[in-house]
Amino acid sequence: MHLHTTSFFGSAILLSIMFASAATAQLLGCDAVGCPVDEYRNAQCEIGNATLKAIGVANVTSVLDSRPLTWTLGLQELKGNGTNPTFDRNFYLGTPPYLQLNDTKGCALFFEGVSENLTSSSGDQLNKFTCSSALAEACVSDLIAQAQSSYEGFDDEFGGGSDLCNQLRDTLVNKPPTTCSGVKGSWGTIVAQHLTGISAPAKIEQKQCHPTTGRDYDLSLIASIRKEASGRELSKLAPILNAITPVMTIISKGNDTGVELSCLKLVEMKANQTVDSQPSKGSTSLPRSSFALFATIAAVAYFFVL
Repeated sequence: MHLHTTSFFGSAILLSIMFASAATAQLLGCDAVGCPVDEYRNAQCEIGNATLKAIGVANVTSVLDSRPLTWTLGLQELKGNGTNPTFDRNFYLGTPPYLQLNDTKGCALFFEGVSENLTSSSGDQLNKFTCSSALAEACVSDLIAQAQSSYEGFDDEFGGGSDLCNQLRDTLVNKPPTTCSGVKGSWGTIVAQHLTGISAPAKIEQKQCHPTTGRDYDLSLIASIRKEASGRELSKLAPILNAITPVMTIISKGNDTGVELSCLKLVEMKANQTVDSQPSKGSTSLPRSSFALFATIAAVAYFFVL
């Protein structure tokens, strides 16, 4: 008896990423950047050592350049014979070519501990989604203000050394704004990564896929967070599929410090949404969520061959 697995993305489930700043909303996926696809229209975006099944790209303003930075979140399904499916959520920073980072300091904070407990008040209306759709507006503004104030203070104390990002993380873990007290989950699970300096990750190879909107942009893998579902049913996969991850980007150059709070969420690509072929009279044919199909795929993804 042999045990086989098939890709959870071997059918019409193809996801892109919602990425929105606290003030604006923007969603771009594989359709926008031209990801290679297989015969089933599933993305096959090879970058570095990963093959991404879904991506999402968004611009982030900074004090570095008139051109924006970009964040790309890529979802990779890991191969294995285990009973529980496992995924990597990879976060890539895109930078304009030849960008000068002299006298520049930067950090990224990923609020993973609360991601599975956040929901969007704007529902599926992607053009209205902001971090304030998932967090209280006062929480968003207070997080940004506290981060900027703390970062500038730590910069004076540590001179931009290796402890700066960790100290900022610890401050937000131990003393989050009171306006964020309603957030459920493990607030203390915040991943901190340097974006510049000797601790910054190196640029990675881009093969046939260029998963960013910036022309000729360089990409660096900043963080990779592994998630294991507790089962193959939709209810077990939902925490990963529906997670909203707040991401804080802090960049300083000279006397200027910029802080951006963005929220990332997995959504379907338009090309892989299904529509009602015969809508009822007087109604509009709208895409149906194919997350429900994920449970069906998961149920047959694990099978035995005698």
